[in-house]
Amino acid sequence: MKSKIFCVFLFLIFVSIANAQSLQDTLTYTNFLSIVKQFHPVVQQANLLNNLARAKRTKALGGFDPKFEAGFDQKYFDGTEYYTFLTPQLKLPLWYGIELKGSYSQAEGAYINPENKIPTEGLGFAGISFELGKGLLMDERRAAIQQAAIFTQSTTNEQIRILNDLFLDAGSQYIDWQNKYKIIKVYEDALELAKVRFEAVKIGYQNGDKPAIDTVEAILIVKQRETSLQQANLEWQSSKFMLSNYLWLANNQAVDPNKLTILPQDTLVFPVVINNAIENNPKFLSYDFKLRDLNVERRLKAEELKPQLNLQLGVLNQGTSLLRNINSNYWQNNNKVNIGFSFPLTFAKARGDLAETKIKIRQTELERDFFGIELQNKIRQNNFEILTLQNQLIILNQTYLSSLQLLRGEELKFKLGESSLFLINSRESKLIEVKEKTLNTELKLEKSKIKSLWLSGTLHQNI
Repeated sequence: MKSKIFCVFLFLIFVSIANAQSLQDTLTYTNFLSIVKQFHPVVQQANLLNNLARAKRTKALGGFDPKFEAGFDQKYFDGTEYYTFLTPQLKLPLWYGIELKGSYSQAEGAYINPENKIPTEGLGFAGISFELGKGLLMDERRAAIQQAAIFTQSTTNEQIRILNDLFLDAGSQYIDWQNKYKIIKVYEDALELAKVRFEAVKIGYQNGDKPAIDTVEAILIVKQRETSLQQANLEWQSSKFMLSNYLWLANNQAVDPNKLTILPQDTLVFPVVINNAIENNPKFLSYDFKLRDLNVERRLKAEELKPQLNLQLGVLNQGTSLLRNINSNYWQNNNKVNIGFSFPLTFAKARGDLAETKIKIRQTELERDFFGIELQNKIRQNNFEILTLQNQLIILNQTYLSSLQLLRGEELKFKLGESSLFLINSRESKLIEVKEKTLNTELKLEKSKIKSLWLSGTLHQNI
């Protein structure tokens, strides 16, 4: 009863995915991959990459967050207030190494350094700072933003790569499962035919028309085919267990293979992709994203070869009104200017970091070029394999028809008393062998077709 309930539940899922198409006890290849795409944990992991990309971008944007700071410094000794300083300030980072800054300072006490004395109502400051040397064209904040954007774009490519790999494995397993089922049907039919022939021979022996040795020959064939059928069933069950690795239900519940009673569809029709293009292969594309990321790093390292020159300009105002009385005359009499300049004499660390990044770029370029050649050769080899298997199938189908004619002729001769049961069984065994070889060749061909779509990076588009 539980098995029937499970089958009904699984059937309802298949129906909903197939737009209410009745599947009965058949799991088609398309619906199988639809289930994989919807419920498999690997797909869910791939979908999390979007969240990771958003988190990385949020982290990068944090480099441009406005920052509020406040400093408080106070000294009392022997009942005397030496000094009390309070300086809250707000900083706003902008693009191109620019930063806006506003602050308000209060200072009081008996022993304040003259340069730190400010009006009783406090002193406001509004200014802007520039990085005119190192950091003008690139800094860590802008590099993080650009790398986050590259990562977001590469996320889609990585999802395609994960789906292509998963569908290659899942699709190949489905084809293997289908092949094992077809082989079972071959041996079931062969066993049924052997049993019918044994009964006929037994009746012939009882009527005195056939020798006793024919019954031994007939029952021997029955036992041999029972053994072959049991082996085919064992391989079919093993394949079903492997298939269940890709069948999941909602809430990350794995399908119990012991309760899986569905059957594969009879035939599959895959397009034959004869294409040497590698531009859409997701692994090949991943090298381009990696190179873009490294080039951002290279630009950042190149900035370290520049001297550091920082300029800060600001206007001072009494009280909390930071931008009051702003004009050229007021600026000349109420301003604060700071210039900072420094650079290492040898730039050894900067030169080393830049050289290291350039080496990484060259290594990645070489890896990409090598993988591109390797991928093209794999595509050519797979295309050649497809054409060869297609030709083999033509020959095997012709061989099967010829073997079938020989069997029919041997059966006719047997009825006329001009042949033996041994020759019939030999012809029939050869026919079964050709049929099984044909099915295995079809298996290889269908797997090669799927591999062709995988190599071209378009397997996910056929789901």
